[in-house]
Amino acid sequence: MIYIPIGFQCTNATLLKNNTKRSCSFPFDWILSHPKFVFEMLTLLLENNINIKDLVENFFFCCEKRANVNEHEHYYIDDNGFVLYNSKYDVLFTNDTYNIETIDKYIRRFEKLKNIINTKDEELCFIYISPSSTTNGNFTIDGKNVLCDVYFYLSQIYTLIGKYNNNYKIIVFDALNNESTELNKNIILYKLNSCNNWEELLSQINIQLLN
Repeated sequence: MIYIPIGFQCTNATLLKNNTKRSCSFPFDWILSHPKFVFEMLTLLLENNINIKDLVENFFFCCEKRANVNEHEHYYIDDNGFVLYNSKYDVLFTNDTYNIETIDKYIRRFEKLKNIINTKDEELCFIYISPSSTTNGNFTIDGKNVLCDVYFYLSQIYTLIGKYNNNYKIIVFDALNNESTELNKNIILYKLNSCNNWEELLSQINIQLLN
């Protein structure tokens, strides 16, 4: 099975690494994103079949601004900030430098993702992990909650992937439990307890995986 993180941050990649289930890197592993962004990038990649270099440079990694952090996962736009900010999609690249090497890295990751989805050789498991609570660790930019309509867009992602691969599943770990929209019934949902930080969140998820 190939595990593919789809947000919202690096908790996913850390979880897979800790459980020796991380075999390679994908585009959404180490960034702060949201399901609407993931859905729109996958639509460009799969439905629109856009040139991947164009996708990375002009959509995914189009970071014309910068941001800084007030407290855990609460960011604000700052010309002198240390974080690359894609303001078109409200996405943050906290671990990247804007250069040709990083662009090439994301091109390779999207090429890999597209190939894996289309070849259908192994079962795919897409994983989404929510913030730890609606207050601690919730993702905001300039005070605006970025994570909106999460279940709706996760359901859209499920439907989209199903057009290209029938050997896949999506697992959602949700500590917020505040969505008004129903999640697609085929998506596996684990409801977690609200907690103080992503480390506490991971401890709950590890138990879920082991059980």
